[in-house]
Amino acid sequence: MRIKVFVRILFLALVFVIAGLFNIQIIGHEAFRKMSEGNRLRVIPFKAPRGGIFDNKGRPLAQDVICFNAAIVYNQMSDRKLLAEKLSRVLEVPLETVEERIKNCRGKGYLTQPVVDDVGIKGATLIEEMLSDHPGLMVDVATKREYPGGEASSGVIGFLGLINSAELGRMKPYGYTIDDLIGRSGLEKQYDTYLRGEDGGKQVEVDHRGREIRMLGFLEPVPGKNITTTIDLDLENYCYSLIKGRKGAIVALDPRDGAVKAIVTSPAFDPAVFIDKKRKKEVTPLLKNDDRPMVMRAISGIYPPGSVFKVVVALAAMERGKIKPSTEFTCNGFLDLGSIKFGCWKKDGHGVQNVILALENSCDVFFYRTGLASGVNNIIEYAEKFGIGRSTGIDLPAENPGLLPTPEWKKKRFKQKWFDGDTVNYSIGQGYLLASPLQMAKVISVFANKGYLVNPYLTAKIGDVTIENPQRDHMNISEYAIDTIRKGLYDCVNDPGGTGGKAYNKDFVVAGKTGTSQTSKAENHGWFAGFAPYDDAKLAVVVFDEYGGAGGQFAAQAAGKVFMKAKELGLL
Repeated sequence: MRIKVFVRILFLALVFVIAGLFNIQIIGHEAFRKMSEGNRLRVIPFKAPRGGIFDNKGRPLAQDVICFNAAIVYNQMSDRKLLAEKLSRVLEVPLETVEERIKNCRGKGYLTQPVVDDVGIKGATLIEEMLSDHPGLMVDVATKREYPGGEASSGVIGFLGLINSAELGRMKPYGYTIDDLIGRSGLEKQYDTYLRGEDGGKQVEVDHRGREIRMLGFLEPVPGKNITTTIDLDLENYCYSLIKGRKGAIVALDPRDGAVKAIVTSPAFDPAVFIDKKRKKEVTPLLKNDDRPMVMRAISGIYPPGSVFKVVVALAAMERGKIKPSTEFTCNGFLDLGSIKFGCWKKDGHGVQNVILALENSCDVFFYRTGLASGVNNIIEYAEKFGIGRSTGIDLPAENPGLLPTPEWKKKRFKQKWFDGDTVNYSIGQGYLLASPLQMAKVISVFANKGYLVNPYLTAKIGDVTIENPQRDHMNISEYAIDTIRKGLYDCVNDPGGTGGKAYNKDFVVAGKTGTSQTSKAENHGWFAGFAPYDDAKLAVVVFDEYGGAGGQFAAQAAGKVFMKAKELGLL
């Protein structure tokens, strides 16, 4: 009886063994084969270096450099806790940080994943000494993004951020993966598809301890294309040093073709904050900062242009025959318009003024009368010709077109008709009119180059391909009108009583126009827009001083310093 029971038990056991073998060998063959191969074969990805961004002399504003990471293959690790403790001690990284990074690698199988970034040569050497005792640990050679341009060039460069799930779903067919960094602003965003390369990698066979035995396949990564800009890094840094600590922007471009030599905004930010895991706590305060350091004021900020806009009003009136260079209006310090009194900035008035004197002295009353004589539609027509109210087309994202108000716009927006008082405000660059510093640089360039509208641009080359400069457009405006306004801009800076005297330079002639635009706060915005040298202009400069007071103070003085630095650098 006992023998029969034993035989039956043995038979059942044999059936279970055979069934198990059948499941492993036949039913589960493919799954177990893949697990075996996964344990024997390893794919090591090689990220393609991102293309660099350089100034016009080849100096880096942003670039990828080689770095060494402590990396793991999660499924080959033996004692994760012990490894985390040792990495924390050896690399002087908080234990909880290492443990969290290791935990995040769960589910990524036999893929190589970094757990401590940028350990340096010394750290890589220490990790190499640990490899034999810790299967799954390795030194990963990678690249990291550096920003030699720093805060000064942050508005131009922009920053990088991890791709999100929605973007990945849209961009996966183009080779993007879940751990890719993509451009979020600036040139990093504008030329992301050129800057990012094509990833490569190698497939290797490893032993039971995860050590590489032989390479089975290799795909060379293709680096991204470099972007060469028109920026002069020395001038860029100098402009930022002038505006740093204030709110505002400085734009310097070549009025002959629109090439931007410097474009800075303040406050600014360090682009490295967004990719340096050690500095991630700095990101949220930066994004929530009330001073808006993430806004590129030079192109995205729009403000009343104040008296700088008077050059447009003067040109419109002369071109339509509403005034002549000899036309005179008397400024007693105010203009009565019905029951409203519009004051001049000089309360006791400027006396008798023609257009040249009115530009030199920035006489509001002269331009009140000029604007009324010209008519709002005439002002709008010429403002449109200068590009006010639409984007300049510069190769940067997030440009704000500003606002060129019309009677139709006001009726739709406020359900009100256009009044003469609106035209009076328009005539001195106030009211609803809004423009960016870059747009005003485009305006002043017309008077610098004697009648051509340029299109600002930043990119000179993509890889080895030279980018054709945007064509400049002749505005078909009379020579006498241009010359008259140029004389007013000359006197504004070079006559002792001119409002732009702080931009004066004894070694070469600067011409320009100051502007002070009123705001809803106690402080006004300050503007200066000018060019040099007067007879053969090679640089146009706009300084915008947000809530900085009169344009004849800091803005004019800063512009004068920019011209001097440009001369020193051989740009004039």
